[in-house]
Amino acid sequence: MIPIVSIIVATHNVEYSIRECLKSLQQQTLQGIEVLIMNNGSSKGTALICEEFVSEDERFNLFNAQNLTLSEARNYGMQEAAGKYVAFVDGHDFVESTMYEKLVQRAEQKHADLVLCGYTKYWPETERKKQVKVNEALLTKPNPVNYYLTKHNEAYIVPWNKLFLRSIIMGERLYFDNHPFFEDVGFIAQYLSFAKKIAIINEPQYNFVQYEDMLMKNYSPSIAHSHAQTYAQLKQFFDKRQYRNVIEGLNLRLYIHRYHHVLLTTSNTRQVKSLERQIIRESKNFSQLPWNLRMMKPLVKMRVYPTFFRLVHKVKA
Repeated sequence: MIPIVSIIVATHNVEYSIRECLKSLQQQTLQGIEVLIMNNGSSKGTALICEEFVSEDERFNLFNAQNLTLSEARNYGMQEAAGKYVAFVDGHDFVESTMYEKLVQRAEQKHADLVLCGYTKYWPETERKKQVKVNEALLTKPNPVNYYLTKHNEAYIVPWNKLFLRSIIMGERLYFDNHPFFEDVGFIAQYLSFAKKIAIINEPQYNFVQYEDMLMKNYSPSIAHSHAQTYAQLKQFFDKRQYRNVIEGLNLRLYIHRYHHVLLTTSNTRQVKSLERQIIRESKNFSQLPWNLRMMKPLVKMRVYPTFFRLVHKVKA
């Protein structure tokens, strides 16, 4: 039987979480699913757990590979998918049992090409939970790509709280660009440009698990290359489309993300000052960004933003 939803699970050494992840998929109230486990050179423990689910449930399929990036694993999974819809799950997370039934129902009811749902951020060490809703402004905008590129939040960027039409992915030859940062930005922006109807379920259906050892604590030089690649990719894609004027707004957002990454992971004042100069040069595009980012403009110009940012981040922690 052809599955309704192909769920692509990227795994790499997640022995501590993969059982809960796969169990949550096995318990879906929507039976018409296939689970494509993209096992990227994991330890024996992770592989054995994956094999256990494959042996007991014919809807589960295991693909073993070596040295794949997250983007390559997802792209591999999309090539193997057979469902009408495609979804993504990360191996350290888990989903509610009704997630795909509700997403498919909403897609069919609204004739939607893309469905988004709310999610829960979960910190297992402290059992703290935070529910995140999708801003429904996305549905009221005449140009959702424009809104996405400049005013997106985490709920828009990530692929795992969404249901995609495989026919659009394959028909338009969409794929995740192969770099360690911002790989979701390009894929979803391009997909949105082909999606004629979007629907939302704000009830949290996905659990985004925040393990302490997964948080990025060290500076990664590859973020600059990823920024350049993402900007170039989208500038080329949207060059002759009506969204071209907001690409520079996105470019400023990527500079801000890099700036925050540097402030959180290193005390290198040279990098901080370099990014501040770039943000100031791009400051004409602040008007396109959300209000919380527009507020940082005078603080960056006065060179006091790092102190403000670190203080706020410390209070939140």
